[in-house]
Amino acid sequence: MSIENIRRIKEQAGLPKEKKVYRIPKVSEKKKKQLALQKESGTDNGLDKFYEAARKRMAGVCQCGCAKKSQKKDDTFYRHCICHIFPKKTFKSISTNQLNWVERTFWEGHHTNFDEQGMDKWPMMADWDDIKEKFHQLVPYLTEQERATKFYSKLETLIYAN
Repeated sequence: MSIENIRRIKEQAGLPKEKKVYRIPKVSEKKKKQLALQKESGTDNGLDKFYEAARKRMAGVCQCGCAKKSQKKDDTFYRHCICHIFPKKTFKSISTNQLNWVERTFWEGHHTNFDEQGMDKWPMMADWDDIKEKFHQLVPYLTEQERATKFYSKLETLIYAN
C-alpha cells in the first residue's frame, strides 16, 4: 500500500457509509433466460399472442355482472383478467382459440372464483349466454380425448340443462 492509499482510506473513514439500496427487478433473471431461449429458438407457444389479441378485445369491465374494472390497462396483470372457459392445460387444442375466454377482474377475486368455485355457479353470471355460445363454437375443435374428460361432460350437461 502506498501512502496515497492510506491517506485516502483515513479520509473516507470519517464519512458516513453509503447505504445499499436493493431494487426489485421488473423481470427476474430466470425469466430473462427463459425469454432469451424462446427468442433464440423461436418456440413461442402462442399464449403470448393469444393474450395480446384478447387484451385488445377486453372491455375493461368484469363480465360476471359486478361491473367492476378489470386490469386491462395494467401491463403486469392484464393476463390475469383473461379467464379460460376450457382450462388451457387440459384442452390444448383450443388453449389459444380467441373464443376460449371471458373477462374477469383479478384483484376482486372473480377469476379465482370462476376457476375454483365450480361451474355450477356459472349460470348465475351475467355472461352465461355468452359462455354457452362460445361452448357451441369451440366443441368442433376439441379432440376425442378432450371430450372424454370429466370437465367437458359436466360443462356439456350444464349447458344443455340451462
